[in-house]
Amino acid sequence: MDLAESVRRVIHDEGLVDPGDRVLVGLSGGIDSSTLFFILDSLKNALSVDLAIAHVNHQLRGPESERDEAFVKGLAQKSGVPYHLLCKDVKAYARKTGVSIQHAGRDVRYAFFSRLAAEHGYQKIAIAHNRDDQVETFLLRVVKGTGINGLSSIPIRRGMIIRPFLRAYRSEIEAYAAHHSVPYVEDSSNLKDVYQRNFVRHRITPLLEKLNPRFREKVLLLLADITSLNAGFAREAEDFLARCVETGGGDSRVPIEALKTLNPEVRFRVVSRLLSRLEPTFVALRQHIGLVEKSIFSGRPNNSVTLPHGIKVKRIYENVVFTKKPQAPSRSATFDIQAGKNALPSLGFTLEVSLTGDRPSSFPADNRTVFLDAGIVGPLALRTFREGDRFVPLGMTQSVKLKDYFISRKIPKEQRRMIPLLVSGKDIVWVAGERIDERYKVTAGTARFMRIMIQPMAPAEETEQV
Repeated sequence: MDLAESVRRVIHDEGLVDPGDRVLVGLSGGIDSSTLFFILDSLKNALSVDLAIAHVNHQLRGPESERDEAFVKGLAQKSGVPYHLLCKDVKAYARKTGVSIQHAGRDVRYAFFSRLAAEHGYQKIAIAHNRDDQVETFLLRVVKGTGINGLSSIPIRRGMIIRPFLRAYRSEIEAYAAHHSVPYVEDSSNLKDVYQRNFVRHRITPLLEKLNPRFREKVLLLLADITSLNAGFAREAEDFLARCVETGGGDSRVPIEALKTLNPEVRFRVVSRLLSRLEPTFVALRQHIGLVEKSIFSGRPNNSVTLPHGIKVKRIYENVVFTKKPQAPSRSATFDIQAGKNALPSLGFTLEVSLTGDRPSSFPADNRTVFLDAGIVGPLALRTFREGDRFVPLGMTQSVKLKDYFISRKIPKEQRRMIPLLVSGKDIVWVAGERIDERYKVTAGTARFMRIMIQPMAPAEETEQV
């Protein structure tokens, strides 16, 4: 079958374009992209689409790069289609971002194409990837140690990106270009095996084809199987994210046991998605996921993992929290407390203290208000947790370490130093929001009563007090 007819069928069967679409063709000037433009130009009336060309001068090959730019511009002018050019020092960009030149070039191209689509209203962006690119990409990812998730086929369509040549081999493109005298330019860097893809193309693939002449076909069949497998894992991951992940304030909270029961590949995708929610530019590698899994399966109820971009994954008892918030500093100062309203902006609370000789008719059920025996309580102060703190929790007869109390209450480690402690001398009389000390409780013999109420400050109050 003629390559142009094959492309037309692929476009129709896969729904790659719609009538009226404006299609931007990424055109380097090489044989693949030039032939793609040639075929799309011949089909544009039948497809009812308009075309435009985008070219990136990577400034890597001196006069040859300038030649490619001039060729593509001339092709656009001859064809009467809009032409867009970006000149970018890709080598400098690669140094700045710490990625390979090939990776940097790809990032620059796709960012340019996406910007053009947004600014000029292009509905589709056509790229000339073919079956040989699929095979080469697979081999490169295997060598780099990519997991199953990274071994899927290059999609024929992803968002605005379409790949009409993805069902064609490079040999078919070359034969069509020769038969129809398609103009193109040769990129001398394609002949240099110093580049990984060229090394695979020129040395590895021919050797493997000696073992099996149908090697590329076998790889494509394997890719189809892996892609189907990955699609199933992805569906399970999306279902889990919808059912089991609680979000709030930019954080995500996931039950530990639910994560543990997942298939490892599904868990990989769940964790990857949660990390990308915090930082879309972060590409989680196997070692990153491995650190998170070590935390998940750790016997320690509280631990944390720090990842790039300021991401922190914290295990807090039965949950794992994915966050990017900076940890609040501990508050170690001590504040004297007087009768009346005490504003404590650095702690974010107000503490109200009142005295009465009338026995309360009832005791509040909330954890923000307590009554103490005013005849026992001495001068009051407020502070936060210190190592070695002890108190006698209401209902007990022996003192316990405050740290052990926090553990028994499953209070996250990073929150423990944020809980206000009302103290009288060396004694903790109230772990605010938790429990009073047994020795300071109201009894039948209590003559004077101290009512203490703690409330979080409103933002306006905090501002006024500063």
